[in-house]
Amino acid sequence: MNDRQIIILLVYIKIILLGFTSIGSILYSLPFIFIRRFHTPLHFLSLNVSITIFVCASFWAIYYFMSTFHADILWTEKSCLVILYLQTLVVCQFIYALCIVSLNRLCAIRYHRSVVFRKKKWAIMCIVVQWLFAAIIPLPQFGSSLEHCFISGLELNYQIYVLFIVGVLPGIFLAISNSLIFYSVHRSTRRIQAENQGGDAVGLVSSQRDTRLLKHMLFMYVIFFCGWIPIYIIGVINWDGNGISYIVFHALLILPALSLVIDLIDLFLYSHELRTYLFKKTRN
Repeated sequence: MNDRQIIILLVYIKIILLGFTSIGSILYSLPFIFIRRFHTPLHFLSLNVSITIFVCASFWAIYYFMSTFHADILWTEKSCLVILYLQTLVVCQFIYALCIVSLNRLCAIRYHRSVVFRKKKWAIMCIVVQWLFAAIIPLPQFGSSLEHCFISGLELNYQIYVLFIVGVLPGIFLAISNSLIFYSVHRSTRRIQAENQGGDAVGLVSSQRDTRLLKHMLFMYVIFFCGWIPIYIIGVINWDGNGISYIVFHALLILPALSLVIDLIDLFLYSHELRTYLFKKTRN
């Protein structure tokens, strides 16, 4: 096989993985949209994560197809920087959707006496803020050179900025918020056990649920980090297009596609209520 055939094979593999992810995210989202018993704040946040996975997977599948088979249509003076902006946008939407889940749970746990943080309006407001923030934060990319865009993408300083907003900033946020959640849950569990000699069942179940959610979010972030961040680090190293071969780079781009597949599977595994519902529907 020549280089072109190898690249096409790798592109097909990525498109298949991303197509599977898009279809799976739709199947995951439909019950949360149309069935009223799933209309809870936590389910809204899970639905938002699923939608961002769908948007991210669909965009990258279309991008890989167009850039491989219709590059002359895709890359123009008007579209070059826009495409790079959209690449960052869809990834930011996903990772900041995970941040919003942590923020929502942190507020609900730390201010458990307030009903505001347990309402659907609060969850919806958080989701809206996330979509706006993730759309605004990549805008500085438009300051990069258009000439360099056609050569190898963004200039070095903008590549570093993208790495910061995709990997460093959400990592710091999740580390702080999840640490506070873990501390609050741990302290609450010890208090309940001390007061009730064996624990209040409702309080302990709630603490266990929050701990399980914390582990779930951490797992999804670790998978995201392992899949996407190496690509952005390579983007900084290879900012001039001479640091790595095109075939090796295409092979490494399978990692982000795999990370989306794993994160989607984890969503299904975490949502016991949804799995029970789908299992009953399948049997019927």
